[in-house]
Amino acid sequence: MLHPERIHPALWRGSQLAQGRQATISTGFAELDRELPGGGWPLGALVELMPRHPGIGEIQLLRPAMQQLDPARRIVLVDPPHVPDIACWQRWRLSPQSLLWVCPATAADALWAVEQILRHQACAAVLAWAGRVRNPALRRLQWLAQGSGTFCALFRPPEAARQPSAAPLRLQLAAAAQGVALTIVKRHGPACPHPIVLSFSGMRTYAGAASYHAALDQPLPAHAQPGRPVPELVG
Repeated sequence: MLHPERIHPALWRGSQLAQGRQATISTGFAELDRELPGGGWPLGALVELMPRHPGIGEIQLLRPAMQQLDPARRIVLVDPPHVPDIACWQRWRLSPQSLLWVCPATAADALWAVEQILRHQACAAVLAWAGRVRNPALRRLQWLAQGSGTFCALFRPPEAARQPSAAPLRLQLAAAAQGVALTIVKRHGPACPHPIVLSFSGMRTYAGAASYHAALDQPLPAHAQPGRPVPELVG
């Protein structure tokens, strides 16, 4: 069977990257786009990013993608480890009015918030930080993401790479000179045998964005606010 995609767009050969009807946006890095099914970050799918340490450039990695999103729709940060730096947001030519910062009281509240964002399809993107997450919760997030068209990135600790996940795209991140090094843990297609080293100085920018590279997060504690518990979603 040379062309299984002719039978159904969700089919592909194991030696090829999936090329279905999944909507994508460019990552801003040509070398990464070449390694991702559809040539970019998927929209309407759960993407897991597992940085070795917080603050190594994981949000900077998503800067070109965020610049391509509808500026009239929200970008939601759920339970980030540090307080978002609005000045940096502006330097990246991203509208501060589009940023929504959610500070849940518990990990269960955080997952509940992500569910509601995906369910109501009102935001362009949701970036969420989580620790241990049960498989049923990951499957539910992926199911909700599929019907949303939202860019959904879930940041998890590096040890999560050893655990199964319903997310169709999973990447480990490590610090590299002037950028990050990525290891593709899971994708729809063959295994990627080598790390992908990206330089932030070589990324494409959109909407006239400046090339100023600064950390979006400042090392200040985020104060949690009361939320709604869903204890069955977390371990």
